[in-house]
Amino acid sequence: MSSGRSSRDPVEHSPLLASCSPAGLYVASLDGRLVDCNEVLARLLGYGSREDALAAAELALGGCVAGGASAKPPPASAIETCLTRRDGSTVRVLRTEALTEGRGERLVVGAIVDLSSSRCTEERRRELSEQLRQAQKMEAVGRLAGGIAHDYNNLLAIILNYTSLVMEELDEQSPVQKDLAEIKSAAQRAASLTRQLLTVSRRGLAQPVVLDLRDVVRGMEGALRAVVGGGVDLAIALGPSSCRVLADAGQIEQVVMNLALNARDAMQDGGRLSIEARAVRVGAAGSLHDAHPAIPPGRYARLVVGDTGSGMSDDVRTRAFEPFFTTKPRGKGTGLGLATVYGIVKQWRGFIELASQPGEGTRVEIYLPLSARAAASRRGRAPHAAPRRGEGGTVLVTDDEDAVVTLASRILAQHGYTTLTARGPGEALRVCEAQRGRVDLLLTDVLMPEMSGGELAERLVKLRPDLRVLFMSGYTGDALDGPLAARPDAAVLGKPFTAESLLRAVRRALGGAA
Repeated sequence: MSSGRSSRDPVEHSPLLASCSPAGLYVASLDGRLVDCNEVLARLLGYGSREDALAAAELALGGCVAGGASAKPPPASAIETCLTRRDGSTVRVLRTEALTEGRGERLVVGAIVDLSSSRCTEERRRELSEQLRQAQKMEAVGRLAGGIAHDYNNLLAIILNYTSLVMEELDEQSPVQKDLAEIKSAAQRAASLTRQLLTVSRRGLAQPVVLDLRDVVRGMEGALRAVVGGGVDLAIALGPSSCRVLADAGQIEQVVMNLALNARDAMQDGGRLSIEARAVRVGAAGSLHDAHPAIPPGRYARLVVGDTGSGMSDDVRTRAFEPFFTTKPRGKGTGLGLATVYGIVKQWRGFIELASQPGEGTRVEIYLPLSARAAASRRGRAPHAAPRRGEGGTVLVTDDEDAVVTLASRILAQHGYTTLTARGPGEALRVCEAQRGRVDLLLTDVLMPEMSGGELAERLVKLRPDLRVLFMSGYTGDALDGPLAARPDAAVLGKPFTAESLLRAVRRALGGAA
């Protein structure tokens, strides 16, 4: 503010205070002409500097809020109103004013707060609060899922594989075959539910590769058309530029399919499902950053899935990503579809936004950071030569669950592999020391009581540097990152495994064709 005036003159008070205030401060005549102001008000009015605002003879703030007729100045009063800026646009503000005496005339001292900015801040605060609430829910679900996944996946592997073994032994026409098929189907559904719970909490087993989001969508077109049915018009739009991201291909397919299924269910009478994949830039003002302030500036692959279905109410929309929340009838949904999508997107450092109104359809936008990497994931590895002893090889199987060890060694032995078994890491060390030069592959669980699978692999590789390693895991947490970082050539077999997935993983680990 200006200086050199009397102590009663309001325009001489603290230039530093005025410059630090987040509000626009001013002194004006009763007809709204500016006498003095700070830089904040000048910018709010659309001027480049305080001097420019004061030099504008035509500038007017409008009538005085406090009124000017009374002999004694009234207390400060405030109203919410619109302020016209230099370019003719308006901005919603909270205007607070009081009358005072200065330079022999009655003046107005006021402050103006930009409500659009305040509301934006408040919306951002609510958004961050909701994100924190969602993250806490995911963490709780993750702890629950992680606590049961290890033992549960072991049990499911046993149920699935022994059911398959019995089915193979029985005549195809046996009436028991149907019963066994029901058992196997139920176990598979249970395994799928466990995977979803782990994915929701971002603790699922993932195999990241660099993939083009457009290729994923393009490759799913046939399956999507079959899923949505003839009553829904499917429109796919793919951008011209590469949409390469680092993610698990199966998980990204799951994202697309889950969103498509939700859209189909929202269009019982038919409609239009649109899927778009393109590269975009979120950056400075005027770009997509204006519409998506929660997304950091950068280059992203954007997946948009929109439908013309029934839409969501505000209450449903705010809870859409919650685990187990569903509006479908009992038995028609688990409430994990959108929660799984959310977990996958967050696992790959992405962002997701949902827009929906009743009767106006739903639009989901997903932003995944573009990858500059050309190779596949860090878990990719150069192929090994085939093992020395024929087409099989010697596999040391270890797990803290005896039934899993017995099951895996039985499957491998039936398909030409020599198997050695160990009930836990301690016994595995003793077996390997006694069988120097005979072990080609270590097949080990990750989470075991004596030591982790990663620690066991590290100690055994010292005994035999060319030993290959295949980890078994249904729940990673942080347990798998260390072993894979230390041994980037190691492979991972997800639990619960089937005979087919086990044999395929062992062949890959030993350098054979999958």
